[in-house]
Amino acid sequence: MIIALIGSHGTGKTTLCNALVKELGSEWSVFTDYYRKIAKHLKYKTPRDAIVEDQAIRQVTSTAMAGSALGAMLEWTENLQGHGIIDTGPPSLLAYHRYWLKICETPISPYMLKLANAISQKIDAYCYLPTGKFALESDGIRSDDIIFQKDIDQWVLCNTVDPGISEKKILMMESTDIEKRTDECIQMIQSFIRT
Repeated sequence: MIIALIGSHGTGKTTLCNALVKELGSEWSVFTDYYRKIAKHLKYKTPRDAIVEDQAIRQVTSTAMAGSALGAMLEWTENLQGHGIIDTGPPSLLAYHRYWLKICETPISPYMLKLANAISQKIDAYCYLPTGKFALESDGIRSDDIIFQKDIDQWVLCNTVDPGISEKKILMMESTDIEKRTDECIQMIQSFIRT
């Protein structure tokens, strides 16, 4: 089974991912937030900083970042042995990419949509973490722009439609309590495994 956590930045995806791994055990593999991990490796404070670095080519940078993250995710799903959790699923990655493409007035590549669709077909369930449940922290690793966060959240919801993700596969995480969120997610996982 593969589950993906989706939502904008600062909604608790990584916190939930870590709690799930602690509860579920080592037989669950994790695909970490590749988008942020690579930006950090390249010494950017946030992934957004990489994209706004050069206004003239930000659509190229966004395409490169989203494409590399989705490509690595597809490879991970192809080689996964057992169960897995994706920290930042395809709808979230596409949300950031589409946000920047809209600003640049550039259409999304059919290749990117096919890539996201190929991954989405392998994911059994999604945990959607909406904005507004936690205060957006100024922690130096994600943007603290609340308007940007809400814009991305709207794009996340749009990107569940394109790859044909059934609403039945999406669990909205309303709770602000990490233990309740973890329990809800585990119950969902167990119900999927039973069916």
